[in-house]
Amino acid sequence: MSRATVGQSLLRVDGEEKVTGRAVFTHDFRLPGMAYAKVLRSPLAHAHIRRVDGRGAQSVPGVLAVLTRDNLQVAFPFYGQFIKDQPIVAIDKARYAGDIVAAVVAVEEDIAEEALKKIEVDYDELPAATTIEEALAENAPLIHENLRGFKEPSYGRGASHIVHEKSNVGLHFRYQRGDIQEGFAASDHIIEDTFLFPSAQHYPLEPHISVASFEGKSLTVVSSTQMPFPVRQELSQMFGISLSHVRVVVPYVGGGYGGKGGIKTEALAAALSRLSRRPVRLALSADETFLTVCQPGAKLTIKTGVSKDGRFIARRCEVYLNGGAYATSGPSVAEKAGYRAHGPYRIPHVLTDSFHVYTNTVPAGAFRGFGATQVVFAYESHLDSIALRLNMDPLELRIKNILEKGEEFAPGDTRLDCDLKGGLLEVADMIQWQNREDGAANGLKRGKGIACAVKDGGGTNKPAHALVKILSDGSVVLATGSVEIGQGIRTALLQVVAEELAMNPEEMRVAELDTQHTPFDKGTNASSAVSIMGQAVQKAARHAREQFIAAAAQALQADPGDVELKEGKVVCRDRTLSFREVMRSAFADTGTEIVGRGFFKVYPSREVPLGYPSPFWEIGLAGAEVEVDEMTGEVKLLKYASVTDAGKMIHPLHCRGQDEGAAMFGIGLGLCEELVYTEGRLMNPNLVDYRLPRFRDLPRSFTTRILEQGGGPGPYGAKGMGEGGILAAAPAICNAVHDATGMRPHQIPLKGERVWRAVQGAESKKKEV
Repeated sequence: MSRATVGQSLLRVDGEEKVTGRAVFTHDFRLPGMAYAKVLRSPLAHAHIRRVDGRGAQSVPGVLAVLTRDNLQVAFPFYGQFIKDQPIVAIDKARYAGDIVAAVVAVEEDIAEEALKKIEVDYDELPAATTIEEALAENAPLIHENLRGFKEPSYGRGASHIVHEKSNVGLHFRYQRGDIQEGFAASDHIIEDTFLFPSAQHYPLEPHISVASFEGKSLTVVSSTQMPFPVRQELSQMFGISLSHVRVVVPYVGGGYGGKGGIKTEALAAALSRLSRRPVRLALSADETFLTVCQPGAKLTIKTGVSKDGRFIARRCEVYLNGGAYATSGPSVAEKAGYRAHGPYRIPHVLTDSFHVYTNTVPAGAFRGFGATQVVFAYESHLDSIALRLNMDPLELRIKNILEKGEEFAPGDTRLDCDLKGGLLEVADMIQWQNREDGAANGLKRGKGIACAVKDGGGTNKPAHALVKILSDGSVVLATGSVEIGQGIRTALLQVVAEELAMNPEEMRVAELDTQHTPFDKGTNASSAVSIMGQAVQKAARHAREQFIAAAAQALQADPGDVELKEGKVVCRDRTLSFREVMRSAFADTGTEIVGRGFFKVYPSREVPLGYPSPFWEIGLAGAEVEVDEMTGEVKLLKYASVTDAGKMIHPLHCRGQDEGAAMFGIGLGLCEELVYTEGRLMNPNLVDYRLPRFRDLPRSFTTRILEQGGGPGPYGAKGMGEGGILAAAPAICNAVHDATGMRPHQIPLKGERVWRAVQGAESKKKEV
């Protein structure tokens, strides 16, 4: 196989295992003597805990241990990716309805479930703040009186951290350039809008689950996590044992979408294992996943100053994210949302304030798009409002202001690596933008909308290590910390190794992910696996190749420059050897292996607002055509087009699947997904009441195009693209609804009653005029 692997849609290396049911997930793990855990949750959104009595549960036959705050014997009981604010079980108070107060471990799950009913808890209910407005109100109840282990951010040019003492603001990020007042003073028009974005659930097919086993001072955890090494770090700190005594094993993971980053069930399972002296399996139900982590809801206000001819001059953004009861990665989401809030446009004067706000709701953190989805909905809906005010075509207004390839998104950061203008024109062509109809009969109206988005991809401060081993029989093993969560990363990274070694991927395998043996990686998130880990893998493969060619030259008594690798063979002049023959010739029967090592890291810079340059830019462009029934408010998506840029597609079919899946996430947020609270309780924590997109929601025409503009930092110009498709979906649909009805949606999802009321309100205003 001679340099024909990358760019091919090869069979997935995990495909046969998964379709035949042989693939191993954490749910499949069973250890000798394993016990089963269940958790007791607070029914109140905010309450002091006066007493927790587990003696009744402990007396139930088959119960091995009951864990409460009173017997939580750990070195440090709190965890969190940004702020150490979440306890293994509630200690002083419950901070949301669903907060874990106690846990039972028993010989069978049913016994543990029944024993929970015997635990007595006395609460003193406190006033709750479940919305952003309630949490920021004067004299609002404090969710956290003290913030432990706060990770002080280190920003660069134009960015700053503003501290709020004794408040529910977990983080206040500010980004500014130019002079916002000067910009507004120089503007001919100033337009302002406020938008509301829903909190949503990741809903991976595999809920959160861990199997933990303490043996003496050594802890082994099998977990469905996207971040095994950070999980290892936190477990080490919490239980006061060295990293060398903590082992995290990650089999296949059944979806994550950001929800499986950081500690979820691992610490509680470990505490129960140490208490019961048995391996413990803690598997949350699908409904409990709703009570574990979610996407932050948001309130966003954007004010833009423009010239008469439509040039953007100044933009003021305020972003408030509902972070829930515990920080998780929420402050990082607030940073990213704030940095991205002004959009991919040429704007000299910018001022953005972004807030992570604690509330008495389910903790909110990373979700596909990581803060970009919220701000894109706002700035792309707002842009169409500006176009209406100026009587301009929304496409024309975007083209006038869009950043060109090679321009800076922000001073000091990586220059834009793709052609957004060309992508906009392409997506407009895909939905026949210029052929817009006035409407249809019988109360049905049609409209079209477009949207454009960009996000800095790859994350920050993400060192990646990889190993490529050529074994004594000539086969190859790749060891990498990238987690296979369904995106096909094992296959893609093997393709990179195969390309570098000119070898058939069938002669290779990916080692299982085990922190005792796998080289370090910060986590599988931010669309970083191909672009960041891919570079480490490519370097490791080239290091192995260099050593192997030297060994082959020695075996052939030739100059290394004369040795080539072609189609899984070693070729030198008129001689050809297999990989196995070279290894045997060079190392005889010693069993020696060649080990190639690769490392990649983006280094910090004070010239960049977030402190680290963006490795690449991930884009999402969308076009939508809708039909709106003004009698019911129903919005039907008739046509949808998505355009993104992969730089270079390592595996085209995987890329297409990623973009289509991301687009469906965005369509769900636009049309139907929303977590609903009443008096502090989540009312729809299940798939009966929470509405995910269904097959019938698919438009008749659903087209995705993936550009290959070669601008990525990854192997062969590749870059991340798994989140681009979600970014522009909701605003494109909302802009299409506005085009159809004249009503500007300021809140999603576009549920029937909400749309009907808004349309009726818009009609009333027209009649008043």
